[in-house]
Amino acid sequence: MLVFLVGCQSKKAEEKSSTLTYTNPIIDRYMADPNMVFENGYYYLINSHESDDGRFLPIHKSKDLVNWEFIRGAVEKGDSTSWNYENFWAPEVIKIDSIYYLYYTASPGTTPGNTGNHVGVATAKTIEGPYQDVGRVLPHSSIDGHPFIDDDGQMYMYYTIEYGNIDSLTAGQIYVDKMISPTEVAGNPVQLINHHKWQEGPWILKRNGKYFLTYSVGGWDGPTYHVRYAIGDSPMGPFEEQPNKILETNEIVKGPGHHSLFRAYDKDWIIYHGWDTAYTARYPRLDLIEVEGNKITSDGPTFTEQTIEIK
Repeated sequence: MLVFLVGCQSKKAEEKSSTLTYTNPIIDRYMADPNMVFENGYYYLINSHESDDGRFLPIHKSKDLVNWEFIRGAVEKGDSTSWNYENFWAPEVIKIDSIYYLYYTASPGTTPGNTGNHVGVATAKTIEGPYQDVGRVLPHSSIDGHPFIDDDGQMYMYYTIEYGNIDSLTAGQIYVDKMISPTEVAGNPVQLINHHKWQEGPWILKRNGKYFLTYSVGGWDGPTYHVRYAIGDSPMGPFEEQPNKILETNEIVKGPGHHSLFRAYDKDWIIYHGWDTAYTARYPRLDLIEVEGNKITSDGPTFTEQTIEIK
């Protein structure tokens, strides 16, 4: 439950402040792999799996991170011969010129296990969609595509290699490739992170000329899942993994991870999913992060009431 209190007077008559009070999870339903985007005065939350309307990748919006409204499922599934027949994971939206590009993972459903997963893209004229599928973006088995546009305008795609890859790339490792258009990579993938058996959900934060590559490590369905980061001087790496974790399991929130980072109220935030103690569902959760020098820290995952002062 979230409560938003506005208009608390400060000591100076000309200053006004408010407080954001909330308790995780921010929405009481199964919502994995959350992606947060601020657009047109709203925070848009997009996550994995099926929507109540029978479409996939549900979209919610809020004016204040407090009150959430369901919009629609972003995409329709293809037919049994299409690349996007099942799975529908890890959505991320980015606006380029006047078009919204929704990158997501899906599978044709004709391959064993998850070996048919690929990162593809759908487009729309508004962030609320509906989105029309364009097709696969990555030519090899892949999941968790994260688009990033640097200050010079060059676009990159970060992702994790999936099992069943036929291009001699290693499953469970994070790669990056330059993009020659929003729907096509250059085809020269560079391996970035291979420190663990499996790492996924990459996200880039650029701050003070440094590139922070944040990602999830461990099994998504258990308590070892957590978020950590590495630092590099270039979007193509190399990246040096840092010793501290951003999020990890505690007594109430299990396996926190697969996040996105965003700015709200002049603060840095992380939105992520985390299991309840009985592992019945992954719920969307929200916490502040601090970026100081070469270090990212968070008090999360929180599960008690949080009160954030906003000026």
